Amino acid sequence: MSDFTIKALTPETFDDFAALVERNTGMFTSCWCTYFRPDCAEKGQSAEGNRALKQRLVADGIAHAALVYDGDRAVAWAEYGTPEELPNIHHRKEYVATAERLPDYRVTCILVERGLRG
Repeated sequence: MSDFTIKALTPETFDDFAALVERNTGMFTSCWCTYFRPDCAEKGQSAEGNRALKQRLVADGIAHAALVYDGDRAVAWAEYGTPEELPNIHHRKEYVATAERLPDYRVTCILVERGLRG
């Protein structure tokens, strides 16, 4: 079994994240995990636009994620943030109507390298 390490998604680790996304065909139809973010003019225009948006959000310090490394290669990822940072969730109306209280944080996207799943 490998020794895995975890690093935050930062401008310094963005290229590692990008390589993981690109190896896995753009991650969820090339959204670059921008789907759950608030709407903005940049969002959803194209795969390249979503990549640029994600990179800007990371540079601005408002996109949070954990990257899992096997050696120098990022092999997994999980996006997290506050409900304000990540307001778009599946079945939101039902969730809000039935929640006893809103969470402090959400985990919205998780990706594990294909060869490491299971």
